[in-house]
Amino acid sequence: MKEVAIELTPTKIKGSKYLLIPKDLARLLEIEDKSVLNLTIEESSKGPRLVYLVSERVPHHTEN
Repeated sequence: MKEVAIELTPTKIKGSKYLLIPKDLARLLEIEDKSVLNLTIEESSKGPRLVYLVSERVPHHTEN
């Protein structure tokens, strides 16, 4: 996939800040309710870089 930059403004909810994913971007990246996003914070010359890896949630198996 080609590298594309978008600008997101944090949304504040009860003192915490969240980055909301626009619907069209979520659809393009196939992010669904069952998706899990893993965040890695990397240092770059322009400051911290947030890198997300999208994966599918793996159901937890319970032992009987």
